[in-house]
Amino acid sequence: MPITLDPSLPPSLYPLAWLVGSWQGSGAVHHGEDAADQRVEQQLRCEPREDGTLAWTSVIHVIDAPAPLPPTSAFAKEEPAAPAPSGSGQRSLLLRESGVWTVGEPLPGQDLERARTAKPGSPEATLSYALTAELDSGDDARPWAGEVRGPRIQLALAGDDGPAPAVGVSHPRLAATRMLGYVGGRLMWLWERRDESAGASDELAPYLSLELDRA
Repeated sequence: MPITLDPSLPPSLYPLAWLVGSWQGSGAVHHGEDAADQRVEQQLRCEPREDGTLAWTSVIHVIDAPAPLPPTSAFAKEEPAAPAPSGSGQRSLLLRESGVWTVGEPLPGQDLERARTAKPGSPEATLSYALTAELDSGDDARPWAGEVRGPRIQLALAGDDGPAPAVGVSHPRLAATRMLGYVGGRLMWLWERRDESAGASDELAPYLSLELDRA
């Protein structure tokens, strides 16, 4: 689905034009292999700020109901879990999060001149930009770092035993990652984090996976 660029959008936010707006949808919170996934619903607002950054406001509720089956997200598990009994539908707050996203300069190693002269929308015209997000869930603000390339975002959060990850560089002790994509007019995103029950394991496990439509 084509992305319409708002002429009032600050140029610094052009790489995130597809994310700007209000979104709502559902998905699953994953509790690991020992417990069934649960349905979640999200309300998300991504609003330009006067300083050229993007304000992120997210509210996610857990619904007392099975996770959507079969999974529809491109980021969901390949094998759906067995259906769980129907729940009461009661809602409880899982996460309230706010923050600021900042788009940086194009990442090094790219042919900027070729991108400028390429046909708009072509692979040659697509550049990767540094991206940072300071996200606060009420306890403390955590710095995420990564990149945006076309309609895809990758962010990483370093563990407590390491510095914030450098853009484009893998980190041996990541605490979490997020991947967002604009697919067929929908916003799909996955949050993976280190499984604390696994002790010193470096493995990241799915935590949240959602599909959102424009509200």
